[in-house]
Amino acid sequence: MSVPPPDSPPSVAVIVLNWNGTDDTLECLASLMRVDYPRCEIVAVDNGSQPSPQERIRAAFPSLTYLETAQNLGYAGGNNVGIRHAIAKGHDYAFILNNDTVVASDCLTEAVAVAEADSRIAAVGAKVLAFDDPTQVWVAYGTLTFRKGLVHLIGYHQADDGRFDQLRDVQWVPGTAILLRRRALEQVGLFDETFFAYHEDVDWCTNAREHGWRVVYAPRVRVLHKAHRSSGGSGFVTPRQYLAGRNMVLFVRKHARWYQSLQFVVFQIATLPLQYLWRCVRGEQRGVVLKIRGMLDAIRGRPLPLEELGLR
Repeated sequence: MSVPPPDSPPSVAVIVLNWNGTDDTLECLASLMRVDYPRCEIVAVDNGSQPSPQERIRAAFPSLTYLETAQNLGYAGGNNVGIRHAIAKGHDYAFILNNDTVVASDCLTEAVAVAEADSRIAAVGAKVLAFDDPTQVWVAYGTLTFRKGLVHLIGYHQADDGRFDQLRDVQWVPGTAILLRRRALEQVGLFDETFFAYHEDVDWCTNAREHGWRVVYAPRVRVLHKAHRSSGGSGFVTPRQYLAGRNMVLFVRKHARWYQSLQFVVFQIATLPLQYLWRCVRGEQRGVVLKIRGMLDAIRGRPLPLEELGLR
């Protein structure tokens, strides 16, 4: 990168990860071309799609940076490719953005303004709204519960009626749209690729907070999200259930204190049979089986069955 004038705003690499979702990626990239932030590099990372979308993406957006992996590295590994590029290019921030999103034109300006207000802020999360109904919040931020699902999503599918309009420090923000400070990345590290996909954002924010950094929810950073386009859709019987079960166990092993681990185990034993019975009524019990299998595989240290899950 050339040396910017001394009064230039911080530089941002916007990283959009694609895996067999090129139509959504093109729509996302089109919205990024309309952002009003003056110093950003848009980086499209294809995560082993078949066939490669390189020709389509380059033809539509010749000015962006295009990177490609040989195979699906998951959310964590694929985004790490883009983050390493951002660090190597000297960017001050990396903005991780799901490919099934559309951003407001001022999203980067708002996110950077929040981050620049305090050098201790490692991550800035967005108010993520439902693409099909922007009057509904898809998710704002999250808390750790160490219960049935490990985490609780604040604002999940609730009306955007002002309840989620306060800037605040939080335990974690979703990786759907998250601005990460380079200095924090250099200290905390990149996403833990052991997680592959799901809870790696929770893990990173937890690591950052353990290192003394702040994680902030910024409601004026607005993103529309189509939700679960790259993980099997919005149904319950998807690879997402296996990954969620597996990664909850990995997270608990990595971060939980003894009483949190005990609480997590008790809640799983108490609720999994009820989850199975409830899903039987809807013909979705296989999703609970996938979740349990993921948990057991994590306990036993078994590798991810990526081919079986259709993830490679």
